[in-house]
Amino acid sequence: MVMPRGGVLSQLEDKLGLPKLSQVTSSLERFPDAKQLKLIKDTLTIAERVSQSAPELDQVISLIREINSMPIEKLEKLEKLLHRIEKLLKTAPDELLSFLASLKEE
Repeated sequence: MVMPRGGVLSQLEDKLGLPKLSQVTSSLERFPDAKQLKLIKDTLTIAERVSQSAPELDQVISLIREINSMPIEKLEKLEKLLHRIEKLLKTAPDELLSFLASLKEE
């Protein structure tokens, strides 16, 4: 049996002031899935760690904006790259880090 357009669900939505079920479904379909949310969270967490060692906040903000507009495939590649950089920085000798910092100043 097919419900008429003004069926029970529609009447209930109207009485309770709820949005139409089709609107709710459409909104949920546009919401990022768990994989996207995890990638965004991980990328922003790493960006925050990088920002603590880089006092140029305007550059960090522009980086975050750029990350926010990236497709998933690029986010995955960026996440891998940032993990590699983080590992290198943890294992790099202090002399090398000082040398690299001096190059930045020049």
